[in-house]
Amino acid sequence: MRQALSLLESSEPIRRLSLENGSDEDRLLRLPEVLRLTGMCRSALYDQMARGQFPGSIKIGERATSWSAKAVRNWIARRVDGL
Repeated sequence: MRQALSLLESSEPIRRLSLENGSDEDRLLRLPEVLRLTGMCRSALYDQMARGQFPGSIKIGERATSWSAKAVRNWIARRVDGL
């Protein structure tokens, strides 16, 4: 989990967003990036979502979903802290 948190903090799109806006604002992450950051497989992610243990997805189109980067980042931090 520490490795996932460090990947999230060093993610190029987030760093670029921070430089453009002067702060680390929230952004939307697509499934492949969420899976990469968390280290989970797709079925485990959706299972944890169904049990309320992972942040829910946000529908952004007819066939597209995303997740809040801030919510994913907080989930990773809680896991690293052992909560």
